[in-house]
Amino acid sequence: MRTTQYMIAPAGAGISAQTLAEQLNQFGNILWTHDQRGVSGPPIAIVRMPDEAAAALRRSTAGSLIIEPDSHLRAASFAGSASSFIPAATTMTALGPDLKVTIRVLGEAGAPVEHATVRLVGEQASAQGRTDRDGNVDLALLGEVPETIAAIFVSARSGHWGLWQQRPYIEADAVNTLTLKPLPLHGRLDWGGEAMHFDQVPDHCRGADVKIALIDNGVATSHKQLADIKHGTDARSGEDRSWSKDVTGHGTPCAGIINAAAQADHGVRGYAPDSELHVCKLPLDARCSDLIAALDDCLQNGIDVACVGVGCERGSVLVEQHIAMAKQQGVSIIAAAGNAGEGMLFPACSPHVVAVGAVGQMGSFPEDSPQAAQAAAATAAAGGLFVPPFSCRGSELDLCAPGVAVIACQSPDGYAVCDGTSIAAAYVAALAALILADHIDFKGSFVAKDAHRVERLFQILKDTAQPIGHPWQTGAGLPDAARALGVWSDQRPLAMPLNAGLREMRGAIRQLDRIPFGASQAMMFEPLRGPANVTRLPLNPAPLAFQAAGGGTAGGRATVHELRAAMALAGLAEGP
Repeated sequence: MRTTQYMIAPAGAGISAQTLAEQLNQFGNILWTHDQRGVSGPPIAIVRMPDEAAAALRRSTAGSLIIEPDSHLRAASFAGSASSFIPAATTMTALGPDLKVTIRVLGEAGAPVEHATVRLVGEQASAQGRTDRDGNVDLALLGEVPETIAAIFVSARSGHWGLWQQRPYIEADAVNTLTLKPLPLHGRLDWGGEAMHFDQVPDHCRGADVKIALIDNGVATSHKQLADIKHGTDARSGEDRSWSKDVTGHGTPCAGIINAAAQADHGVRGYAPDSELHVCKLPLDARCSDLIAALDDCLQNGIDVACVGVGCERGSVLVEQHIAMAKQQGVSIIAAAGNAGEGMLFPACSPHVVAVGAVGQMGSFPEDSPQAAQAAAATAAAGGLFVPPFSCRGSELDLCAPGVAVIACQSPDGYAVCDGTSIAAAYVAALAALILADHIDFKGSFVAKDAHRVERLFQILKDTAQPIGHPWQTGAGLPDAARALGVWSDQRPLAMPLNAGLREMRGAIRQLDRIPFGASQAMMFEPLRGPANVTRLPLNPAPLAFQAAGGGTAGGRATVHELRAAMALAGLAEGP
């Protein structure tokens, strides 16, 4: 008999955790009752039971209980992985013996590259593996010969660009050597920072006094640029300092984009380095109940911005309740749209959350990299940007941000090429911290930590974004840090293509129709979906009125606009 893990909570007030547990004992195995950790809210029991028992419980309680599967969450980025775009092999009957191939992956200096992911894609099958300490991996493809290998994808965990070859020359029963290019860790800002105009933001705008929670798989504080991160928790086990390790390599790149300390010799940096980053570590088998625990930690710790790098296909009323509670207490949630290429993940699709998709930029990666394969199948946007095929799309999408070929920190102490919408969400979370720290609105009318503050922040992010494509693919556009903070800029708006994206719209709608509800149909409720709710008040046209970098005044004297801006920041006058 099939059993499923469920989250069960009273639909109304007045039922204690003990009463709920007693009510559920006869239906299944209660794994635990969710500890609200001092946060007001209904008790939640995590129960494993047969689907038929869940359906019977739903009928017997007549809607007095919310019963929903405790869905698994999946990460929304490909940190150092070629899997972000790999064509599916055609399913056919094997016509021959296995093709056995050895691939050796080396760096330009000839040193072996360990832990590189290698995938061969044939006409009938595909095979994937990771290199050993000698840089070797043995792969076997059923029914293929060397001439039918369509493509090979290679990516290193850190230190190197990936490799993409179409119709590669592969020899059977031989060692096939491939060489990866080293990553360029030069002194200039990464392409994503330039595209979002972080380079035009004044140096003192660094996110001071803003608390950001990164809800992900942990962060490697062993990295020299992330060693100053001191706050964290394990959402499930609560083990001390377990959050400071990152086995998957998923949370560390996002943390670096937000909070990495600057290094003089290269451009990898955090865009809100003075913010206080809190790591909310989810387990490798994370579920919605773990996300609830992480949101409770955000409320306990007075978090201002929560960056969520995971999600699931279907919504959760219980998670939505905690999202609403967080919003009421001024927590602005920014979430990755997802990497399935179709309908949006939850919680990104919630109207109380900003959903962020990914964009790439032509010329920001080698022509033989896996990112080039993404670009070849991408949707063109303005200014040389493109929407990669993996980025989820739909009417709920709010913004897009850099999420292809981003060079970021990687555990334990290296750098990797990263793709994914969680990378994009980290850029937006960093900008949100700068706005909360330095925008005049959050020193006056919206200083109180409540839902109005959240919706005002969302409005600023969306209304100052650069439109670059169809809203179903790019939302309101690419956030503009300079414009959001009122920096004067001569930057011309990007020319937006007018593609209707009808195929993408239909695909997203079909994806909604395919969301599974389980054999028992035990889930009675489904939370609303939609773009993030925002305020509808006029924006301050120039909240800071700083001049863009490179446009200083003659003789270094302050202008009247700059003096007014300084007075506004000090609370002595209205903004210009």
